[in-house]
Amino acid sequence: MKLRMPWELFVCAGVLCLGGVLAGCADDREPAAEEPNKGVPFLGVDGEFTSDPLALECADDPRNPGRVVLEKMEKMSFYEDRDGTKAIAEGCRYDYASFEVDPHYFAEFPTSVWLVFTLTSGGAGCEAFTNVVMRPPHGDGDIKHMHLRYGDASTTPEKLLEMSVGNYEDADVCDPWWSVYCTAGAEACDG
Repeated sequence: MKLRMPWELFVCAGVLCLGGVLAGCADDREPAAEEPNKGVPFLGVDGEFTSDPLALECADDPRNPGRVVLEKMEKMSFYEDRDGTKAIAEGCRYDYASFEVDPHYFAEFPTSVWLVFTLTSGGAGCEAFTNVVMRPPHGDGDIKHMHLRYGDASTTPEKLLEMSVGNYEDADVCDPWWSVYCTAGAEACDG
């Protein structure tokens, strides 16, 4: 899967839309992907979020840092605990690469889009978070929730996205990996 830049998705969607209208089948086309949180400062990728211990899926998955601090869509810090006292990696700097549709959920939920970030610099521990994909903070009211996956340089954004097409038959395995984070301190925010 080739990652696309937002303008490429816009052009592709426009061509598909025009083609559907000319062919007389505009009602049969799939919804076009849209940039989530457009019009929201930093696409909402700003603030502190804690893992949700009441999440229905993957609440205790060891891959989920307890706290994630997002700074203006360009810097991220990750902590083992929800209080943010045990740093895994702090001050990791990122470039926003693109947004991509979820390979499993987008067909049913056209808002299921992931933002893709690539590490540009950072201190100790940041290399474990070289690639980050995130369903950006969303929800009604002041309490937001988000979903996050990450990997080192050997784990491409494509591999992280493909995790959505997981083993749905084994209830003992957190597969697909689907972390849930709430606005810091909140619980049961994904519902």
